Amino acid sequence: MPKLIVSNQRTDEMIGDLGTLPPEYRRYVAGQAQRMIWLADPGDVFVLPVELDEEFLSYVARLKGIDRASWTVVVPPVGRLGEDVLSRDRLEDPEFVDRLRIAVREHDVRTVLPFHFDRVSVRLARTLGLDAHTPGFPFAAQSGTALLNSKAAFRALAVGHGIPVPYGTVTDDRSEAEEFLWQALDDGQPVIVKQDFHVGGIGNEIVSPVPGIRPIGATGTELITDRAALTDHLDRRWAHYTGPHRGRVVLEHYTPESPAIYSELLVTDDAVRLVGHGEMRMKPVINGLIVPAPSQRLAAFASFLDDSRRLSETLHRIGYRGSLSVDAIVTPDERILVNEINGRVVGSAHIHRIGEELVGEDYARERVLIEKRRVAFPDFRTTLDKLVGAGLAYDPARRTGVVVTVHDNGRTGGFGGSCLIAEDETAVRRLEQEVDALFGDASE
Repeated sequence: MPKLIVSNQRTDEMIGDLGTLPPEYRRYVAGQAQRMIWLADPGDVFVLPVELDEEFLSYVARLKGIDRASWTVVVPPVGRLGEDVLSRDRLEDPEFVDRLRIAVREHDVRTVLPFHFDRVSVRLARTLGLDAHTPGFPFAAQSGTALLNSKAAFRALAVGHGIPVPYGTVTDDRSEAEEFLWQALDDGQPVIVKQDFHVGGIGNEIVSPVPGIRPIGATGTELITDRAALTDHLDRRWAHYTGPHRGRVVLEHYTPESPAIYSELLVTDDAVRLVGHGEMRMKPVINGLIVPAPSQRLAAFASFLDDSRRLSETLHRIGYRGSLSVDAIVTPDERILVNEINGRVVGSAHIHRIGEELVGEDYARERVLIEKRRVAFPDFRTTLDKLVGAGLAYDPARRTGVVVTVHDNGRTGGFGGSCLIAEDETAVRRLEQEVDALFGDASE
């Protein structure tokens, strides 16, 4: 059954005011919005923030074995924040809604798949008559997805399930936060301070009593060695930590040099299914993936997957439907501590779909995949020609090579994306070096 895909990669409910995002980051988000075309089936309708290069769209359809003509792309008029994010004013523009209503009717669309099921998506689904058949709509309509994307709510759920999490607390009280932070800093323990709602590590900062702490999953590290400096820091940053609604702040002991991993699950009416897992590549916030997770060899990994399933089954019982990620860190002593859930179409979904559709059901056992999120591609024809000429383009017969996942003809200044597929980790890292030599590594 055809669906409506709305690639609203960032929403006010996820991060607060979209206008606070730097223009460069909004351009990055516009490129990443293309990832959801890899989730498409025949006859689907897309809502994207910017028009796609037609050659690139045809390339995706060809690799997926779908007739490009069966798809329709609808882009709303530019809004108050420009063309890079699907802000509320764009998605509720009357002329756009009329065009979208026609496309939905012509394609016999019955369901909607937003990246994030926020209030704007709920209203759009109702306006288009897609609420009755969309799985999990009643839960989403009561702001249920906001609950799932709350870092504070996650800690309550995880601790209630007996799942190992980093030592920490949740508070909206400035004095309580300062006391927790000082006790940790006085003991020589760094702390990661998290906004309740944000994505990709953008809302996280580290405070540390010792220098040299590399921020993995955070935007930076502040060196604080005395109580007066901590008080001054909170005077400056508390409003930022609590966000525009003066909400809760999550404080957790930070373990340096701990890779970030995830499991992706799909929650349907019938069951919970493990889609896959991987490691998030942090520079210092997420900038790609490696699939499957190298840490799957650890003794604690099976328990991590079991904990992920238990959390997902609880969310299934309360009415959530859709993709879900459970995020964790792997400490140097090989413990796995779960630190977040995300109830939305997660950033790994397109990579696992590429694995399933292009490589096969056993892709995680037979291949290793690396996602690169910042690649400076030239125009698409030149990009593909260079990959083919270098013998790097994805070869369906060998089931190895480079898949271009995001392409925008350079409008974002190095925010293209790719999925590199090879027989093992050594081979895929060698392939990455060849891609970097061909196009440059825009992440450095």
